[in-house]
Amino acid sequence: MSVVPFATILVKNRFKGTVSDLKGFFSMVLLPGDSLVFSAVGYRASTFVMPDRLDEKFYSVLVPMERDTVDLPAAVIYPWPSKEAFRQEFLALELKDDATSIARRNLEKDLLVQLASAMSMDASENQKLYMQKVITQTYYAGGQQSFAQFGGPNAFPIPSTLLSPGAWTQFFQALRRGDFRRKE
Repeated sequence: MSVVPFATILVKNRFKGTVSDLKGFFSMVLLPGDSLVFSAVGYRASTFVMPDRLDEKFYSVLVPMERDTVDLPAAVIYPWPSKEAFRQEFLALELKDDATSIARRNLEKDLLVQLASAMSMDASENQKLYMQKVITQTYYAGGQQSFAQFGGPNAFPIPSTLLSPGAWTQFFQALRRGDFRRKE
C-alpha cells in the first residue's frame, strides 16, 4: 500500500474541501453523514461517508484509491509537414556564426566601451537612486513631501512644514511660551 500525496478531498453538496499533504494527511471539520470524495490525478475517485455516531472527537480513516492509468499513443510532432520537407530545409540552412564567435563579437572591448558610454547610470548608481527614493518614501510616510530638493538632484529633500497644521500649532505654542526670547 502506498500513500497518495496531494489528493483533493471535497465534501459533497457543501462547497467545502481541502488537499492532503505529502504523506496523505488532512484535517477538516465534518458533520455526521457527510460524504467525502477523494480524487487525485492517476486514480479513480473514491467516496467515504462519515458515520452518524462517533465515540471520539477525532476520526482517522484509510481510504483506498484504485489506480486509473490512461495510456495515450506517442505523438511525434514535426514543425514541417513531412520528413522530406524537414530534410530539405535542414540541408538548405546556412549557419553564419557559431555561438563562440557571436559571444566574442559581443564582448569586444570597443563595443563594451561604446555601450557603457551610452548608459545614463550603472547598476550601483541605479541602486543608490532607488534606495534614496525608498528612504524618502519612508521618511515622509503619511506626511507632506517637500516642494524642492536642495543640493542637486542626488541630495535628500528637506522636509517642508509650511503647510503642516501640526508644525504651525507647535510654532505658535512656542511663541506664547517665549521659547524664542533672548536669554541673558
